[in-house]
Amino acid sequence: MISPSGIAGVSAALAAKRSGCDVLLVEKSVMLGGLATLGVVAIYLPLCDGEGKKISSGISEELLRRSIQYGHNTLPPEWLDGKGGAGVTTRYRTDFSVPEFVLALDELMEDEGIEILYDSVCCKLIMAGSVCEGVVIENKTGRRAYMGKIIVDTTGDLELMSKAGVTCAEGDNWLTYWAYATDLESMRNAVEKRDVYAGIKLRWLGATWNGDHTPPGSDLYIGTKSEEITKFILDGRKMLREEIEGEIGRSQAVIALPGMAQLRSGRRLGGYYELTQDDALKHFDDSIGCFSNFKKAGIVYEIPYRALITPEVDNMITAGRSLSASGEAWVFAKVIPACAVSGQAAGLAAAIAVKNGRGLAEVYVTDLQHKIAQAVGIIHF
Repeated sequence: MISPSGIAGVSAALAAKRSGCDVLLVEKSVMLGGLATLGVVAIYLPLCDGEGKKISSGISEELLRRSIQYGHNTLPPEWLDGKGGAGVTTRYRTDFSVPEFVLALDELMEDEGIEILYDSVCCKLIMAGSVCEGVVIENKTGRRAYMGKIIVDTTGDLELMSKAGVTCAEGDNWLTYWAYATDLESMRNAVEKRDVYAGIKLRWLGATWNGDHTPPGSDLYIGTKSEEITKFILDGRKMLREEIEGEIGRSQAVIALPGMAQLRSGRRLGGYYELTQDDALKHFDDSIGCFSNFKKAGIVYEIPYRALITPEVDNMITAGRSLSASGEAWVFAKVIPACAVSGQAAGLAAAIAVKNGRGLAEVYVTDLQHKIAQAVGIIHF
């Protein structure tokens, strides 16, 4: 199995490796985690429904615990044991420290024996009809073909599946920018509290998740072309520069910028089924897990397996923000817990397909659901 390595890719790799598959994680940067780490989107959004019920578990919950293993956390006391309970209105979520999460992910991959290629780009597919037999990867060593029985596309915008000619839809992005900063007041607060993380602030500029506070005159960015991605990055840094301009230099400092474009949307799959807002609180026979509306309590979505695969290619599957969804359902399917849930399912589906010598569309959903349940995943809310 070959998979790029954001949160969805990490989850897919863990699930497949634990099922006995050989796994290769390919990462164009030098750290795992995608937007959660490189993008400094350092908030592990809720694994609960806002009414005290946990609705995401398995690898999704495991990675939440890994995110705070070595560093800062804001986990509510009611969720310290991961149980919550009726009447609990605090959300099962936490802030985390990016560097410590990266270190914890490194340790996890080492413990699991998962092979990683950093500083490497998937530049070409080896296709035989509707089957992708392998991926050509380019890095400092040169170009090399890696053959795989299943390809999990967790690039975030279907870079691999689009190369295979799969039908994709595209989303819009509003200008937003997150960066770490500190100032003297925060530092004094940290000393008084004896908590170093109290001295670090995550500055969020520009648009919110639904487009509120978009800077006047700002463009919409699709983010599937290099020129547009470059503009998004430079516009975001300019917005930060203008925000801090005129502030006294020795009283504040920006201490970390994102290492990737913080685009929320890219290409998404045109799968067997498209998840929409109308599917909130709906059950699916082929559900592979759940995610919540992080803004409104009580709203939960199930993810049908059909949203991860397409009839156009036999052995490629996606997970994370590129699954087949639209509107509000897509908004909430793109956050860290949901990416981990769909990534785990993709990895397990890959393992089943390899073992049985079948295409992904021929995976029996009951077999997949059994594997998810064995891995402590929650299939239905």
